[in-house]
Amino acid sequence: MKRILIRYAVSILLILSSASCKKDISVTSTESPQYHLNFTLSAGYPFIAANQLVSNNVKFRYYINQLRYYIGFPRLIKADSTVVPLSDLVIVAYDKLNPYSTIYGTSFTFKIPTGKYIGIRFGIGVPPSILDTIKHFHNVGIDPLNGNYGMIWPTDPTVVRHIAIDMFADTSAQQNQPANREYQFHILNDHNQDSVHLYTDMFFADAFTVNNGDSHVTAFNLDFNNIFFNSARPIDLKKVAGTDMFNNDPNGLLLGELINKNFYSSLTKQ
Repeated sequence: MKRILIRYAVSILLILSSASCKKDISVTSTESPQYHLNFTLSAGYPFIAANQLVSNNVKFRYYINQLRYYIGFPRLIKADSTVVPLSDLVIVAYDKLNPYSTIYGTSFTFKIPTGKYIGIRFGIGVPPSILDTIKHFHNVGIDPLNGNYGMIWPTDPTVVRHIAIDMFADTSAQQNQPANREYQFHILNDHNQDSVHLYTDMFFADAFTVNNGDSHVTAFNLDFNNIFFNSARPIDLKKVAGTDMFNNDPNGLLLGELINKNFYSSLTKQ
């Protein structure tokens, strides 16, 4: 009887030992790390969406009908200075007139190598190196230079809008009228505009480490109020019209450059 009990006890111990060993087994993921690049839109503090009337902390009430802009050459920088390219171009778009995709929308996901990173670099708009060769691009599929995204000039595929803003505002003195005055601001390089420099490469510090199976999110917010109603370089919507930044419109060129400068200062890492 004792032998039977001993054998039974030993069997139980072996089973428990086996179960305990299984709990300690960890499966290492072989999936490449994922990097998420997200963009939000705000009017001062609160987040907003397209076609939402903004009335707080503004000189003129307004709403955005369409807002799209290019992010050029987004790339991560590793701790050893290695550059990890993410894409040539993506289009940040807050309207949904086109379906969101891997290169058009407000959130973009990329597979990246493991390791330590210190930040991200990109510019707003189309980098000069792409502008110089744009006629060689084939606008098919989900190419960000496809004219269907509304960023290519309809009659000249070599002219690209870096930033496209379509908005409506109430410019009445009492601010009690419908927001029905339309503005279209197309920030672009017309032909032979050697004196207009719109694109600037920026670096944003963002230290993180990723291994296989990990993910990391970097978020940026555009404060749209700051583009027009900042204290340093305000734009009076009552005194301006839209602009296409053509060579024969010097005032439009100056306005476009001012909007571009304010746009850059209004995009911040969260």
